[in-house]
Amino acid sequence: MSAAGISEGTRGQKKRTVPFNRVSCILVIVILSASVGLVSAVSVPVIYSISPSGGPLAGGTPVTITGSGFTGTTDVRFGEISGTGLNIFNDTQLTITTPPHDAASVFISITTPAGTGMSPDPATMYNYEEFPLPRLSGISPDSGPMNGGTVVTITGSGFSGTEYVYFGKYGVIPTITDDSHLRVTTLYSPPGLVPVSIKNAHGTGSSAGPSTMFLVEYPLPDLYNISPTSGFTTGGTVVLVRGSGFSGATNVSFGRNNGTGLEVINDTLLTVISPPGPAGIAALSVINPAHAGSSSESRSMFRYDIPFPRLENISPSSGSMDGGTVVTLTGSGFTGTTDVVFGEKPGTGLKVINDNQLTIITPASALGSFPLTITNAYGKGGSSGSSTSFQYVIAPDTTTTATGTVTPTRNESYAGEISPAESFPVTSPAQAAPAATAASTTKRTPGFGAVAGLSVLGAIILLRKTAP
Repeated sequence: MSAAGISEGTRGQKKRTVPFNRVSCILVIVILSASVGLVSAVSVPVIYSISPSGGPLAGGTPVTITGSGFTGTTDVRFGEISGTGLNIFNDTQLTITTPPHDAASVFISITTPAGTGMSPDPATMYNYEEFPLPRLSGISPDSGPMNGGTVVTITGSGFSGTEYVYFGKYGVIPTITDDSHLRVTTLYSPPGLVPVSIKNAHGTGSSAGPSTMFLVEYPLPDLYNISPTSGFTTGGTVVLVRGSGFSGATNVSFGRNNGTGLEVINDTLLTVISPPGPAGIAALSVINPAHAGSSSESRSMFRYDIPFPRLENISPSSGSMDGGTVVTLTGSGFTGTTDVVFGEKPGTGLKVINDNQLTIITPASALGSFPLTITNAYGKGGSSGSSTSFQYVIAPDTTTTATGTVTPTRNESYAGEISPAESFPVTSPAQAAPAATAASTTKRTPGFGAVAGLSVLGAIILLRKTAP
């Protein structure tokens, strides 16, 4: 191509020369078109929401604006007045401080190199008010336990003169930092997502959406101790659990098995019935809709025992070698008892009163101390030493004592009102002779001979004393 122009044409045709200045013009048009395309690729700002949506006439309220196309923002205006303290977080969010303004609802406009964006939606207009209601724009943290005690910082506008802050229906007196910030400590409140309301002399402002609501959470259960700390593998033990955070508890598990009969007495106390479980140690877990708290120390662990019979006491602990003594046994694991053996001899008349008590009649046995063996469906248990063994003794003598007392046998009977056992001094043979004669002529009635002999002897003594 020559400096004078550019040749163009087709085969078989005469070439035509295009002037150079025409080529330059075409190139400029192409470059400008590309530049316009690049500029138009950067979008004009769009506003989606603002928070808070209003404030005092004096201005000074920090406002958070969300949308798109905020990169490179150079100016944010409220009506015709520019705000101050512009802070661009990213392409979708920025903050700006409101300027003073007369009472009015004004549009907000954002200017970038791509142009100026302004939303016509009334929801994104800013309201200047002479006596503004409180408006919430942020809350941190936005959740806490139902028992209260969470320190919450609230941002927004119109906080000057705030009287109360409500979490749901529970009000708290706040600490006011300035017109846009306050701090408050939560009180007890039922679990759930609750609106936050701020009340001042001009009225009440409430959460405009979930972003300024507070989640009241169930507390994390914490177990301190349990009583009793053990029970049988068959389950059924009523366990008292002490700790905290039990409000709203829905379940208590023993290892992998869920207890039954849960009763939450208060936030620190509950009862539950142990489920069947394998022998060994099981950790307890108290579960509510939000959390699960588990045993962390041995005092809140539950031990499962195989329910072998355990003998703790015998009453009475001794009896006749002839057998027939009714004995009461106390201990545990007596449910389902099928046999009680004294040494090697089974007792009779077994009566299981409950899991902790039974009665049994002793069999006949030789003299000595014998251990007891109790059998149920799970195995055998019984005496653990001499204190829980049974002592067989000789039956008491029921004939004549060394002092001359006559004790009747079981088959004797008596006539009249004569005592069944008469005690008298033994006399010499000479003195006893008349008594024997008298007794031979007297009707054979048990004890009568002794009475007659005493009468004769008394008469003889009386005659000797009165003789001249």
